Amino acid sequence: MAFYKLTKGQAQQITARVGHKEKDVQDTAEKNLETFFAVRFVQSEFPTGAKHRGRIDTLGLDQDGSPVIIEYKRRTNDTVINQGLFYLDWLMDHRGDFELAVQKALGPKVEVSWGQPRLILLAEGFNRYDQYAVNRIDERIELWTYTFYVDEFLRVERLDTEEVTTENKEPSKTVPKVRAKRGQGYDLNHHVSKMGADTKALFDLLREQVLALGDDVTERFMNQYVGYRRQKNFTEIVGLKNSLNIFIDGPVQDFDGIGEDVTNVGHWGTGNLRVKATTDDDIEQVLKLIEQAYKLQQ
Repeated sequence: MAFYKLTKGQAQQITARVGHKEKDVQDTAEKNLETFFAVRFVQSEFPTGAKHRGRIDTLGLDQDGSPVIIEYKRRTNDTVINQGLFYLDWLMDHRGDFELAVQKALGPKVEVSWGQPRLILLAEGFNRYDQYAVNRIDERIELWTYTFYVDEFLRVERLDTEEVTTENKEPSKTVPKVRAKRGQGYDLNHHVSKMGADTKALFDLLREQVLALGDDVTERFMNQYVGYRRQKNFTEIVGLKNSLNIFIDGPVQDFDGIGEDVTNVGHWGTGNLRVKATTDDDIEQVLKLIEQAYKLQQ
């Protein structure tokens, strides 16, 4: 993908910069975790103890309260995925160590949700075999690429691993469940069981439309809400017996005035604009806001 700078209508290609070190990537990412991944920084070079003799490049906590491991490579190799999985195994067996690190970095009242931990691998590139392997592994692994450009430009992009499939594997928009030994996560039934029949019909309608926004939409089943993200959350749905509470992330324009600002009010979603939906017309209106939030992450 080529990038250009326009100066008085004339396009000049922005060229990639070479010669950086892996530590440069890590330092840049750790200073901008919330911007790139919606992840709060917890600790750098986290030691895994004398027995495992390793160091996790970066530990973080995402906006849903899920633990995040980030590993960096200038170039991908055969061990980067296995190394990340090794650290993820270690983390799930040492939850107390992680929670202590979170409390030290972010405060004692921050809660950790262990249902859907994330592993982010950031490299200059990945081959098709890496992408295929991630499709086959039942873990929350994300492959991200970066490119440094001249004039201090940087591109960070998530790869769509679902493009690498076989005839026997159907692409899925939903997040795979973590393996049973890691603790059971929440699922769709956890949420629809709380809804009345009419509310469930509204949820099904809204869910279908949100997933249809693009192949890069990821659905996450958290305890209190169903979240939808691109690079980060753009909307969350809380299903109640007689209505849906829908939260919108980002500086969207609420031209119809259907939303309520809940920035300073306790709420379950990560977005600060709340819309209540009880009819099909409400769904049609809120979809305009959700689409705005989705497009803000382009």
